[in-house]
Amino acid sequence: MASILSIIIITKDTEQLLKSLLLSIEKDTSLKPYIQDIIIIDNGSTDGTEVMIREKFPSLQYLKNNENKGFAASANMGITRAKGDYLLFLNSDTRLIDGEVVKMLHFMEEHKDVGICGPQLVFPDMRFQRSLAVVPSLLSELLPQFLLIPGHQSPITNHRSPVTSHQSSITSHCIIDVPSLIGAAILVRKSLLKRLGGFDEQFFFFLEETDLCLRARGMGQRVVFLPDVKVIHLQGQTVRKAWVKGRIEYNISLHKFIKKHHSLPYYILFQWIRFIKTSIFIICTTCLPFLLFNKKIRRSYSYYARLLLWSLSGYPDSFGLRSNRSRK
Repeated sequence: MASILSIIIITKDTEQLLKSLLLSIEKDTSLKPYIQDIIIIDNGSTDGTEVMIREKFPSLQYLKNNENKGFAASANMGITRAKGDYLLFLNSDTRLIDGEVVKMLHFMEEHKDVGICGPQLVFPDMRFQRSLAVVPSLLSELLPQFLLIPGHQSPITNHRSPVTSHQSSITSHCIIDVPSLIGAAILVRKSLLKRLGGFDEQFFFFLEETDLCLRARGMGQRVVFLPDVKVIHLQGQTVRKAWVKGRIEYNISLHKFIKKHHSLPYYILFQWIRFIKTSIFIICTTCLPFLLFNKKIRRSYSYYARLLLWSLSGYPDSFGLRSNRSRK
């Protein structure tokens, strides 16, 4: 099972985070025999990323776009260049733990009906993060998300997990079929990606992995969560600079996701529910202005006001991250 893995990383202005990730890949000695290539797709970084890659990691494939093409389009660029049988997509704010990704490779080799698998995402101190994605629906708009996540995945993330990198296999009770995974770290069969035509490029950022998981399951391929495998994720460190526009970008993807996967009446009802929720928040906050003394509420107010304007403007793409070419 030598040289079967391609690692694809999409980045923009995350020089130090990316460097830490690449160093963690280098340090994972158990993974080295399996790596066919490492591909970095840079969406127009201006922070020294290119110099760092050229000087510190010259053997990697480095492709730099002149503009921010978004995650899906950039990932597809990586897919066309990847030579491995399995493609590991990593956010630049992740770090590998020695011996963990190898477990995923062995698992995929042993379970040919699994098309996509993902690990338990953890903070640096090994606290759990949410690693499963809720598939957007009318139900997800009306109920708290934690009620829609499988019971093993608590919304509380203060649980610490031991890392047992010496364990090379995954037991059957630690294999959980799920609707979708968080895309910070997912392993996908290249043959499946070819059949699916890669990621859907209408999703600039957000929900492209959920769409991929749904389409994979529709082709009879399992999507599996592996809680015994750990990958560190420095959650939130790459999106804080453009939080409001990032949330609008999520809504742009959500708008397209519901339109793609559901009927027109379902889509219209979904949009009306979100419009009503947004309006209620703005009205209540406006009538109780003292709430705006709270920094988080002020930020939420800015977000909902922009979200309402986006809705009234006919859902244009320009309201999100594309308007300033920013990227996580």
